[in-house]
Amino acid sequence: MDETPNAAVVTERVSWLDVAAGSAASLVTGVVAGGLAGFVWGGVGGRIAMRVIFLTSDESVRGFTSDDGFEIGRMSFDSVFLVIALTFVGAFLGGGYGVLRMFLKGPLWAMCGAMAVMVGAAGGAVVVNSDGIDFRLLEPLWLAVIMFVALPALWGATVPLVTDQILGIKVLFPQRLTGVDAKPFGIVGSLLGWGVVLALTVLGVIDLFGDIDRLS
Repeated sequence: MDETPNAAVVTERVSWLDVAAGSAASLVTGVVAGGLAGFVWGGVGGRIAMRVIFLTSDESVRGFTSDDGFEIGRMSFDSVFLVIALTFVGAFLGGGYGVLRMFLKGPLWAMCGAMAVMVGAAGGAVVVNSDGIDFRLLEPLWLAVIMFVALPALWGATVPLVTDQILGIKVLFPQRLTGVDAKPFGIVGSLLGWGVVLALTVLGVIDLFGDIDRLS
C-alpha cells in the first residue's frame, strides 16, 4: 500500500534533480558558448572593425586615446588584453543566456533571432556612446554604428546555436540531464523570460537611437 506514494515521491525528486542538473548544464554551456563568441565577435571582430574605421577616418585621429584607453591607430599588447577581456565578458553574458534559456519556450531560430536583436540593440547602445570621443572622431558614423551593432548581434545569434550544439553532445550531456525539453517554469515562466527579452530590446533601441541622434 505504501509503495506507490513512495515511488511517486522518488520520481518527483529525480525529476527536480534532473531539472537542476539541466539548469547547471545550460549555465555552463552558455558560459562556454558566450566565451567563444566573445572571442570571435567581440575580441577579434571588434579589433578588425576598429581598424577598418581607423582606415576610413581622417589621419588626424592617429595618436588620440580612444574611449577604451588605447591609442588610436596603434596595435599593441593592450589590444591582446582587450580581446581577452571581451572573451571573459562574453562568457559572463553567455551564462546569463544559459539561465534565461531555461525560461524561454520556442524554436531555436526564434531564440537566435530574438537574442540577435536584443544584444544588437543593447550592446550597440553600450558601445555607441555620444559622451566619448570614438564616434565623434572616427568616420563615417553610419559605418561605425552598423559594425558595432552587428558585432553584438552576431554574438547574440551565435550563443543559442552553439549552446544547443554543445548540449546535443550525448557523451557530455545525457538527454535526461540537459533540461532541453523540461522548461520547468511553464507558460508563466516563458512569458516572464520573453518579457525580459522584449524590455531589454526596447530599452536598448531607445538608448541607441538617442546616442545616434546626439552624434548626428
